Amino acid sequence: SSVKGSDSVNYKWYLSERPYTSQTNQRVQASTSKVFTVTANSTHTGYYMCLIQSEEGYAVFTPVLHVIVEYFNIKTVAAKMTIEPNEKVAVLKCSQINANPAPTVTWKKDGVDVRNINLDSNVMHVTGKVVDKQYNIAVNDLVILNYQPNYAGTYSCDVQATGTFFKGKTSTAMSYSVKTAASFSLMNDNSSQILFIDNGGKPNLGDAITLRCGACGYPTPSYEWHDTNDKKLQTSDVYEVLETSMIVKSIKTADDDTEYKCAALTATSKSVESIRLTLSDTVPQFNKTIENSQYNIPGATVIIDFGLKVKGQIDISWNGQGLDKFLLTKDSALANRGKMKLDNENNVLTIENIQKNASGVFQCIVYNEAGMVSAYKTVIIRESQPAKVAHTTASTTDITVKGNDIHSVRGANFTMQCTGSGNPTPSDITIDVPDSTSAIASSLVKVNKEGKYVGNLLIDKVTEKYAGVYKCCTHNFIKGVKESACVNISLAVEEKVSVTQHSEDTDYTLVIGTQVYGTKGHALSASCKATGLPRPTISIKRNNDCGAVSTITTSNDIELTDSVIIQVDYKKDTVCNTDSFRCCGNNTIQDTLYQDCYEWITVSFVDQEKPNDVKIENAGQLAADDPSLVSLMETLMLNCSAKSFPESEFTWEFRNAAATTNTFQRLESAKFQTSVTKSKGFTYSMLSSIGTAGDRFKSLGTHFEFQCTAKNIFGETSVVKKIQITSTSANQVSAGVYLGVGIVLFIAALVAVFVMYIFFIISSGKKKKSDLGIMSCLVCKCCEPKQQPVDRPQPQYDYKLLSLEKMATNSFHVPLYSHPRLVPVEPADSFARAPVYRELEQMTIQTNSMSKYEQLF
Repeated sequence: SSVKGSDSVNYKWYLSERPYTSQTNQRVQASTSKVFTVTANSTHTGYYMCLIQSEEGYAVFTPVLHVIVEYFNIKTVAAKMTIEPNEKVAVLKCSQINANPAPTVTWKKDGVDVRNINLDSNVMHVTGKVVDKQYNIAVNDLVILNYQPNYAGTYSCDVQATGTFFKGKTSTAMSYSVKTAASFSLMNDNSSQILFIDNGGKPNLGDAITLRCGACGYPTPSYEWHDTNDKKLQTSDVYEVLETSMIVKSIKTADDDTEYKCAALTATSKSVESIRLTLSDTVPQFNKTIENSQYNIPGATVIIDFGLKVKGQIDISWNGQGLDKFLLTKDSALANRGKMKLDNENNVLTIENIQKNASGVFQCIVYNEAGMVSAYKTVIIRESQPAKVAHTTASTTDITVKGNDIHSVRGANFTMQCTGSGNPTPSDITIDVPDSTSAIASSLVKVNKEGKYVGNLLIDKVTEKYAGVYKCCTHNFIKGVKESACVNISLAVEEKVSVTQHSEDTDYTLVIGTQVYGTKGHALSASCKATGLPRPTISIKRNNDCGAVSTITTSNDIELTDSVIIQVDYKKDTVCNTDSFRCCGNNTIQDTLYQDCYEWITVSFVDQEKPNDVKIENAGQLAADDPSLVSLMETLMLNCSAKSFPESEFTWEFRNAAATTNTFQRLESAKFQTSVTKSKGFTYSMLSSIGTAGDRFKSLGTHFEFQCTAKNIFGETSVVKKIQITSTSANQVSAGVYLGVGIVLFIAALVAVFVMYIFFIISSGKKKKSDLGIMSCLVCKCCEPKQQPVDRPQPQYDYKLLSLEKMATNSFHVPLYSHPRLVPVEPADSFARAPVYRELEQMTIQTNSMSKYEQLF
């Protein structure tokens, strides 16, 4: 054994009980060494125990030793036999078997297994258990019933070894030469007598098993099989009924461990024997979880019950007083220690009037063929102590425990615990909860552990309703008098103050971070919220006096918040264009003041409008070459975008451009699907066909117009996109594009040569028109004096409402080359004659220098 613990360890080896004996003698100490050597002898098979002791305690190691001595020594014996006509039972013996473990025996007639010969069920190999003593039959004999001339022949008893060393070896133990008399006169007594029964061994669940019985009689008996309720069995999906045997096809449950009956019948006689179907033994186990230690007072009654659960024959032994002092049996007496009782099955130990000197360790050992199990219990007998209770909740990251006070944060999960003690151990513990938390009373878990009774109250997601006083009580009985003790536990629920933005989007209000945008001509409410426990106070600091300030106090158990909201309400006819305010909250937890402030919240009023910049884009594969083309073999995918505040709702319609009617039709939802994406101030709708465009439009034509309508509370805007459904694939279109690109590149090359020619002329000194010959009409401008620039009138700028989502930052980027929303740029002096929109890929507009009005427009 390998031991961890104190360096000072004592070992004691004991010879344990032998299996299936009635040994009641005290165990014999065999060794005090860590290693105990046992000679491999079959008589040493059994259960051993090693007791390991130190100052800290003890441990027990119980090994099982199996010693099997194998041998196989078979000598062939020859014999002769004559069967007479009036001989009802002839017995061929096979008793010269000297082998271990038990071998397999097979009887043969003239070299053929008798089980494969049709002998009218009158030749039987005896197995199982012999129930008739009249004919001197033994297991493995062969019985021949009711004389027949064809019984003559050579019979042999073949023995095959099992085990390990001789497995498979076969020898003949007996060889008979059987003759039958020449003349006969048979009796006719109508008798029947069962000679042997066989339950087939011990099957496991799921196995099939064959039950047998063999009977003699004249004429040859017939057989019936009955269940435990004496119901005659027939072949079915459960049983297969033969003559001398019955097969249970599958052992399904432990209830199949039951009794069956075999009946042998003649015209006037009936012989019946019961056959018990017995399942294999199962390893014993204890199905009760009990504490290792039990505390009590002198004179008490101690009951030790491990809840034994086992299948099959078992042996049980009890040991007490440090395991090596004495062996407990039904006849044992605990002199001056108490009166011991064992129940009828030996699996419950009761000690009445127990005394202090009976304190110690009690061991129960249970074993059978399948295995062994043992359990231990320490019994401690000491003087009585009245019950007392203590608050034993432990502090965590979410709760702080100070004596009998618990401070918990909001939303915490924890276990409130109190522990009762005393001798004898308290018999119960309770925790009374405040009326507002009666629902959690059922979550109390009680544990009797090591002489203490512990109560654990599970509290999940703490809210302020859990705050209050909890009362924990326990009790025990001393000489019939109830001794009680209680403790009060106070629970306070706390949360540091936190302030957040509380304004919400409406049809006329848009909230982006700390910015609140309202619509001119409509009322607006902006607010911030302070949460915490105890409930916080909140204050507001403002830049001007626009709007009316109000305070709202809330308690919401679902969100686990106790809140105060401070709100500024602006009327629809307010004269304010902008306003700003800041909120701060305070609360006190365990004499400490906590404060939290939110950022400045800015309120602005703007004009709103109906959807604008509504566009349809073709998202198909051919759109890169021609935005109006969609292949028959691809999915039609169109994307409609709109800028508006509030965001838009979309409808899609289409019509055949070649049809006589110009009416747009709504797209069927069964053939098309749409998805909508909304962001602050923008809405996008993607239309896609279910299946290919050819599936939906091939039969209708090739040229179509799709209309997207964006609508909000201020109006609606529609846009139409022309689409051609073509059989051209993307690769074909791309080939045409490649050809066009090639032509363009060729022309560009010619232009480059021409430019080089001009450069050559200029560098050669030919400055006048007459020097250039036939090229003078093309390049004359290169030779003439430089013309002065002439001012051009500037176009009017079309300012539009900027994206509200971009207003939330100090700067924003607009990709002018691709994005539908272009921002006009005021020309600087160096760009006075440049186009109105700069040819830049991306541009940044800084808003820091703009006024509030310019930021909105």
